[in-house]
Amino acid sequence: MLELVRKAKQGDREAFAQLYANISRKLYSTAYYLLGRQEDAEDLVMDTVIDAFRTINLLRDNSAFDSWIMKILVNKAKKKRGYYISEPVELDERVISESTQNSDDKVVLWKAMQRLTEEERNILILGIVNGYQSDEIAVIMHLNSNTVRSKRKRALEKIKKILEEGGYAYD
Repeated sequence: MLELVRKAKQGDREAFAQLYANISRKLYSTAYYLLGRQEDAEDLVMDTVIDAFRTINLLRDNSAFDSWIMKILVNKAKKKRGYYISEPVELDERVISESTQNSDDKVVLWKAMQRLTEEERNILILGIVNGYQSDEIAVIMHLNSNTVRSKRKRALEKIKKILEEGGYAYD
């Protein structure tokens, strides 16, 4: 991977395409969970990839490509949500049902996650959905690793309580 990053920094489009192929599912799933709409997620990923390609020379640590591009995506998602999402978005259940056999569980979990703060959701999505460790999430979200761990623990407790109480449906 380090060689691909090095080549991409030199303008090798094929190397960048390979880097993107390695992380494309993570980018899309994160974008989808953050925005809740297939079209918005696709647009966000495209914007992220374009910006990443244009600015890859700014990447200091070649081994941090994944967290660097995810940081771009999360920051863009925050801006995008601020522009036009003022209330919880309705989940496009068709997309989830096509991607998993347990779609009912995912719908319930997604709705419950909408009751969390944006920061809590981001931490859980990056950690649980994408498998990032606390120190990687800290870099992506500009937080301290200990803060990420404590917020993750509290968010998981909140989700558990919401699910136990059946408070995941929109009012």
